[in-house]
Amino acid sequence: MPRFLLFCFLLIFSQHMWAQCSCIVVDSISIVGNKKTKDEVILRELNLRAGDTLWINQLEKDLDQFSFNLMNTGLFASADILVEPLDSLDTQGILRIKIREMLYVYPVPILELGDRNFNVWWEEHNHRLDRLNYGLKLYHTNFTGQRDYLKLGAQFGYTNKFSASYRFPYLNKAQTLGINYDIAYKRNKEVQYNTVGNKQQFLNDDEKFLLQRFATYLELTYRPAYRTFHNFRLGYDQNRVDEAVWGELNPDFFGNGRSMQQFFKLSYFLVFENRNIQPYPTEGQRFEFEIDKQGLGIFDDLSTLWLTANFFQYYPISKNWSTEHVLRARTEVTRNKQPYFNSQALGFGSSFVRGYEFYVIDGLDFFLSRNSLRWQLLNGTFDWGAWLPIKSLRYMPTKFFLTFNGDIGYVNNPFYGENNQLSNKVVSSFGMGLNLIVFYNKVFKLEYSFNAEGEHGWFIHTQLGI
Repeated sequence: MPRFLLFCFLLIFSQHMWAQCSCIVVDSISIVGNKKTKDEVILRELNLRAGDTLWINQLEKDLDQFSFNLMNTGLFASADILVEPLDSLDTQGILRIKIREMLYVYPVPILELGDRNFNVWWEEHNHRLDRLNYGLKLYHTNFTGQRDYLKLGAQFGYTNKFSASYRFPYLNKAQTLGINYDIAYKRNKEVQYNTVGNKQQFLNDDEKFLLQRFATYLELTYRPAYRTFHNFRLGYDQNRVDEAVWGELNPDFFGNGRSMQQFFKLSYFLVFENRNIQPYPTEGQRFEFEIDKQGLGIFDDLSTLWLTANFFQYYPISKNWSTEHVLRARTEVTRNKQPYFNSQALGFGSSFVRGYEFYVIDGLDFFLSRNSLRWQLLNGTFDWGAWLPIKSLRYMPTKFFLTFNGDIGYVNNPFYGENNQLSNKVVSSFGMGLNLIVFYNKVFKLEYSFNAEGEHGWFIHTQLGI
């Protein structure tokens, strides 16, 4: 009797283990809907080939991740993936991929803020129209069907800018090497010449351009695995400023009373990407590390060595709840006094403490922690139908989140900290926000924040993904 019970136990256990370990061998992969995109580009993002195995107990999760991978390329409006069994035992199957391509060639009118963010433009500069940028960008996001990216731009208004860039991700057969090239020329009739009270100080001249900048670089990219990227960049920068700035207002603008700054730069950038949806993730992590050497000894205008690290972590708590944690840190290795123009820290781009949008904090080193608890209120797709003549835009995926936010930051400013009360001290904030995500990568944020200075208010941020 004990042997019989043991036999029954082993039989039940083996069946349970077989159910847990059963799998499907991918016999072939079928792709439909890609009129422009090459099959090999799609297969590169799946990290899967015919003959590979998919485990039944995580099949749904794997198929969802394959879809996320394709959507993260920005090439597709939708990507539906399923496995069609080939036999009654479900041991072999065809992986079927149905995609809807985005519109790849399109002009985009430029109408954007010249200031750092919406609130600075609206409150401190009285939403003046002459502080807007306008013009036209021409995009081709899939130039030869190999996910290569061409952009041309002509911009006028607050900042005049003329630019061109090209990205080709697949130089070799293994699709691990790519090359990027970028060139841009910018000029302004207004220049930020100093920071006082953590507020930007501006000089304006309607008759001439006070600041002119030229930059170009060539970049080699290496992607040995699906989630790992290595970028090696060689670039050249040349900046010129009017005598009214370096001769009268701030001799440290380019350092030592210089009117021009030029330097070659060499940088290495490492990225490990493991997020489910890159524009607005709810699960996974991303790690970035950069070494940036500005000034290679050819000119003596600048010599810096920056080390920068960014870490992004996203935890799903339940179906509708998740958390976001962002850590940023930067340090300057040489510890020498750098020109004012090259000492920006918090308050620019995506590196800011919420609630301090009206301030900038310059310095050599900084640390930033941004954290959010997010509740998904809506996740659906709106079908505009015949109302929208562009077919690829008729289906509008839409998500809506309520967020609870808390940030903390610190900037070490040993050279320009005088008269800037937020330097060399911890700054923090908390608040709530509403985040709207449409067309997968267009993010609009309305946030109400309280900072440690006792200030509070509404702040608007956008991330358009173009």
